[in-house]
This record gives sequence, structure tokens and C-alpha cells, in this order.
Amino acid sequence: MAPGRALPLALVLALACLLPRHAAAQQADEARLLLRIKRAWGDPAALASWGAAAAASHCNWTYVSCDAAGRVASLALPNVTLPAGAALPDDIGGLAALTALDLSNTSVGGGFPAFLYDLTALVRVDLSSNRLAGVLPADIGRLGASLTYLALDLNSFTGAIPAAVSKLTNLTYLGLSGNQLTGTIPPELGLLVNLETIKLENNLFAAGTLPESFKNLTKLTTVWLANCSLGGEFPSYVTQMTEMEWLDLSRNGFTGSIPPGIWNLRKLQHLYLYSNNLTGEITISGPIGAASLVEVDLSMNQLIGTIPESLGSLLQLRFLNLQQNNLTGGIPPSIARLPSLVFLWLWDNHLSGELPAELGKETPLLRDIQIDGNDFFGPIPEGICSHQQLWVLTASGNRLNGSIPTGLASCSALIWLQLQDNELSGEVPAALWTVPKLLTLYLQDNRQLRGSLPEKLYWNTTRIYIDNNRFTGRIPTSATRLQRFHASNNSFSGDIPAELVTGMPQLKELNLAGNMLSGLWSLYPASGPSRHPVHYPSRHFGLRKVENY
Repeated sequence: MAPGRALPLALVLALACLLPRHAAAQQADEARLLLRIKRAWGDPAALASWGAAAAASHCNWTYVSCDAAGRVASLALPNVTLPAGAALPDDIGGLAALTALDLSNTSVGGGFPAFLYDLTALVRVDLSSNRLAGVLPADIGRLGASLTYLALDLNSFTGAIPAAVSKLTNLTYLGLSGNQLTGTIPPELGLLVNLETIKLENNLFAAGTLPESFKNLTKLTTVWLANCSLGGEFPSYVTQMTEMEWLDLSRNGFTGSIPPGIWNLRKLQHLYLYSNNLTGEITISGPIGAASLVEVDLSMNQLIGTIPESLGSLLQLRFLNLQQNNLTGGIPPSIARLPSLVFLWLWDNHLSGELPAELGKETPLLRDIQIDGNDFFGPIPEGICSHQQLWVLTASGNRLNGSIPTGLASCSALIWLQLQDNELSGEVPAALWTVPKLLTLYLQDNRQLRGSLPEKLYWNTTRIYIDNNRFTGRIPTSATRLQRFHASNNSFSGDIPAELVTGMPQLKELNLAGNMLSGLWSLYPASGPSRHPVHYPSRHFGLRKVENY
């Protein structure tokens, strides 16, 4: 056509008519593809809205979204369980305008779906939590320049991570965790400079180091590299990743000390460095810049020194886990005043001193304190359950003394109390035996605790260990859910209740040795006492013989 000449009016009108017809034909084709996908998945009830009669309105079908032109742009069925053995139909590759595919947690199986290469407009792919297996293809970089989100977590992919992943240069999210990937983490991943989230944890990688190229990933906000067989010196360059919110390098073999700069990452909220070989002190220079920290877990390392007082400035901190290190000194009073603290886990260190008197009084959300295996002494703070939120207190293997506070004994939320192997003394408050949620009570080996037990123990209790103390009175006759009752070497007296077997129907272990009890025959068959173990019906399997000679 010569320049400047307009199309004939008739041709323009013809094209105008053809365009809607072409779009309608495309929509009909996509509706047919969706119906074939449905059939391939065995016509699941979740896709009941996908019907031939409604082909013209397939954009209204459940889990389907269309663009302005009426073409399928999103197919999202997260958490819709498809029939066993369902695969990924190649027909999905015919939805040419698809930008988002989410089949997470649908139980689909098979290998890596090659049809994804045909979907050049894809921005987001989520196939996590499925049964996909096989190797990731070496040409995975063909997935397209538009792709920003690739989630293949929690499948059964094998082999190494292909270096070609680095060609997906617009990726902001890469999830490969929870597979069976081998080899080492390829340094080419450091080319994905737009990455904000990387998840590689819980694979079968060979021993290696975190590639130096990762220092280029300065946009990272979320790093999940737990259990990746990583070793070598702790990567100090993470302190330059100023966008970091979640850092999980746990269950690896990193050595060296924790860089002080990590406490100045202002956006950091979750820090997990547990189960490594980290050494040195927890060094914090000046005020903590990471004031938004919610969870800190440095447990199961070889850290030394004291717990920094400045951790008490983290007003949003809910979880502090420093257990199984070589820390010394006491618990800073500032930590006992943290307003958001819920979990305080410090067991198996070399901590000492008295417990802060503020513990429990100024921590209204505190519900789990575990400080076993240290060298704490002095009293249990009277206000440790001031807010009636405490679920768990385990403080065995210390030198705590004095009596069990009345406030702790009447703590209505208490589930687990473990105070054995201390130097506690005095009368155990009667309220402790009727705490409504108490499941487990360990008070053995304090030597000086005394008191008596009620005739009927609270129905919820399953384990009571009070051996090697000075309890007196009679043995309870009823405890509906009690499975283990160890009360040896006390001063209980009187007859062993005849109702013991029927009143404690779930009892599996019973030890009353070293008391002043009588009436042994009540626990034995009618033929009389025996020095051999007695076998009761199956629910009493494992019941130990009572010895009181």
C-alpha cells in the first residue's frame, strides 16, 4: 500500500468484526483446555464449577482469573487436594496468557513440568508441598525473563541445583527447601541480584561453604539456609545486608564468632544461628540497632561470656534461646523486664546467681521458662506467675532453696513444673495438687520438701515424681489420668489403698519403696503377697512392684 493511503472502509469494518470473533475463539479454546485439565485430574469435586455449559463464562470458574481480554491469567488452587496420583497436565501449557500458576499443596506428582517453558508470560510459579520428583533440568533458565517467583519447596527433587537458575535474573523469590537436592550450593546463585527471599534448607547437600558471591545479594530480606551442610567462618558480609528481616543459618557447621554488626541490622526480626560451632562472646557494641528483633536463637553452640544486658532493650522480643552453650554470670534484670517475652530458654549453661526478683512480675506474656542444668541459687521469685500465664517452669539441677512460692503453686495455667534436684524445703502448698491444667510434676531429690497429698489427685495429672523428700500422710486413692507415680523414700504411712488399681486406671509405673506403708496384699492377687512382679490387664502393663519392707 502506498504511503499515506488509508485502508478501505470495508476492510476496516471487516477487521473490527474479526477481532471479537478471534477473541471469542481463544476464550472457547481456553475453556476446553480447562475442562481437559479437570478430566486429567479425575473431575474432583473442588472443580465442580468447571462445566461445559458455562464455557463462555470460564473466567468465573473457581480458582480461575482472567485478564482484560478474557484470557486465563491465573490458575490458583492452593491447598485443594487432588486425587492420588494426579499429575500436571501438559494442557496447562496451552494457557498462553498465564502469568500465575499456584498448585501448592495439591498432592500433584510427576517430574519437573516442561510445559512451563511454553508459558512465556509467567511471573509466579508455586508448586511447593507436592510429590514432584526427579532432577531439575539443566535448562531451567528457559523459564523466562518475566519470572519473579519460583517455589518448588517440599517436594522430592534430586540432583544438584542447576547453575542455569542464575539466568532467571528477575527472580525475587527462590524456594527449593525440603527436597533431596545434592551437590553444593552453586556460586552462580550470587548472580540473582534481585533476590529478596532464598530458601534452600533441609536438603542433602554435601559439605561446603556459603559462596562468596552471596555478598552481591544485598536485597535479601529472608534467608533460610538451615541444615545445608555449610561450614567455614561465619559469613561476615551478612552484616551488610541492610534489608534483612529473617536470617536462618542454623544446623550447619559455621565457626568463628558472631559478628557484632549483626545486631545493627535495623530491619532484622528473626535470628536463628543455633546448632553451629560458633565460639566467642555475644558481643554487642553500643545500643542494639536491630530493635525490632522478635526471636533470637543462638543455642547449641560454644558461646562463652555473659548474657549482654543490652538484650533487655529489645522490647518486641518474644523468644530468647541461649541453651546449651558455656555462658556464665546471671540473668540480667533487664531481660526479666522484657514486656513481650514469652519463651526464656537458658538450660545447660554455667549460669549462676539468684534469679531476678522481677522475673514474672513485669513480663505479662511469659509462659515458658527453662533454666535447668545451671548453678542458680536462692529463692524462686514469688511473682513468677503474677500474670497467671506461666505454662512451663523447668529449673532442675540447680541450687535453688527456700520454699515453693504460693503464687507458683496456684498458677492456673501451669502445665509442667520441674524442680527436681535442688535444695528446696518447707511445706508444698496444697494448691499445687489441684492446679487444673498441671500434667507433670517433678519435685524429687530436694530432700527437705514436706507436706501431704490429697485423697484424690486432680484428674488432669499424668506424672508425679516426688521421691527422696519428706512427704507424709496417706497415699491418694484416685487419680484418673495418672500414669507414673514415683514417691519412694518419703514418710508415707498407713495402708496402701485397696482402690489404687481401680482409682488409677491408667497407671503404668508405681514406686512407693522406702516408706512406712502396710497392706501390700491389696495390690497382689488373692493368693497373697509375692516377691515377683505382678501382671495386671493390659492397661496396667509395666506396673512396677511396690516394695515397702
